[in-house]
Amino acid sequence: MKRTAFDFELRRKLLHSFFGLFLISVLFYSGRKNLIILLSLLLLLGSIMVVWRVQGRKIPVADWFEETFERENVRFPGYGAFWYVVGTLLAALFLGASNEIAAAILTLALGDSAATVFGVRACHPLPYNRCKTVEGSLAFFVFSLPVCLFVGWVGVALAALTAIVEGLTLPVDDNLAVPVVAALFFLIL
Repeated sequence: MKRTAFDFELRRKLLHSFFGLFLISVLFYSGRKNLIILLSLLLLLGSIMVVWRVQGRKIPVADWFEETFERENVRFPGYGAFWYVVGTLLAALFLGASNEIAAAILTLALGDSAATVFGVRACHPLPYNRCKTVEGSLAFFVFSLPVCLFVGWVGVALAALTAIVEGLTLPVDDNLAVPVVAALFFLIL
């Protein structure tokens, strides 16, 4: 991958990480209810902006984010961000414990970011998904381990499970799959 492409992915994933950490801060400082309200508002406003952008309307803030952070050839403007908000909203709705919600968000924020940053320059493809790498999956696992601060040693199993899920070829975006699988993990546990 060219240096400029790597810089682009690094910039995207830094935003990805900081947004997740911001959501965790909202969760712990304002509570689950306010996190759900914030995510619902973001989903509503984001959906309106997506519709407007698809219609060709110019929205200065959305245009800047799209030019600065959006990958080429996405299904619709704001594709990854849309699924990020939907995934974290679902985790917040279905999990009652703040520490479990934080763990679900953290695996997405840090794990998914690390998988991309370390995976783009890696050279060992996963045997079950040639588009993803062993190095990316290992980075996902390692960078997801801080979830142990929220949920104890069960976080190791969560980090491993979500790293495997992120590496799979799924019909849904991993920004949706990772927090939903994390929520299911806690609901089954």
